[in-house]
Amino acid sequence: MTDTSTHNQDNLTNISKILWDNVLKPDNSWKYNPKCSEIHQKLLHFNPNHPDTPEHIDKVLKCVIRGVRLTEEAINWNEPSIGGEKLTVYDKLRGVQWRLVIAYIGFEITTKALMNSFEGVLKSNIIMTFIKQSNLPNYNPLISPNPKKKENLDKWLAKDEDAIAEFLGVISPKDKQLIKHWIVQSNSISSWEEAVQLARIFRNASAHGFLSAKKVRDWQLKPGLSILADNLGEIMAAGLEKLI
Repeated sequence: MTDTSTHNQDNLTNISKILWDNVLKPDNSWKYNPKCSEIHQKLLHFNPNHPDTPEHIDKVLKCVIRGVRLTEEAINWNEPSIGGEKLTVYDKLRGVQWRLVIAYIGFEITTKALMNSFEGVLKSNIIMTFIKQSNLPNYNPLISPNPKKKENLDKWLAKDEDAIAEFLGVISPKDKQLIKHWIVQSNSISSWEEAVQLARIFRNASAHGFLSAKKVRDWQLKPGLSILADNLGEIMAAGLEKLI
């Protein structure tokens, strides 16, 4: 898969700047008409049940600004690492993991706000609707990982076809199937919806301590984790364009 990370970084950064300069600034101006009503009309594109009150518009936009800032900082983290001055390969791989974790947090905050779905976890049907409403181009398939030392993966595959998913703390049958599809069966991820689903799986596995940096190395997950973080930025940029 072609490395489009620089384009993705520039795109989210550029779109968010255009949104601020052309629509949102100055700060808090969206609380007053006619801007408040104009923004409300644009939010109806994502969910027709967005209230038109200044309080609601303010809540949505402040969440969007916060979420975009998180994801923007994550995908612009070009050489991520978690560790001291003498960085090891594992420190750098942990950085790749947390780049995705932070990008997903920002994506979740932004999507919940634009879709007017603030309560509870971000449900898959809400994500699917957000992606559909953002009018994204066709997804550039994400190829499966290819460990250099095949035995690093084979010993897991010999146990059970769900062994890797269970090791990652995956419970949902749908999520287990996607891990099997991508890692076990070596199929590509072929849609934006699958990309977000996979990003969420690895976000949870990394944040909750199931996925170690060693396993990221052994299973050659670094390229995939990097691309998934960039994908989240692409989706958000497309969504933000609907507000401009």
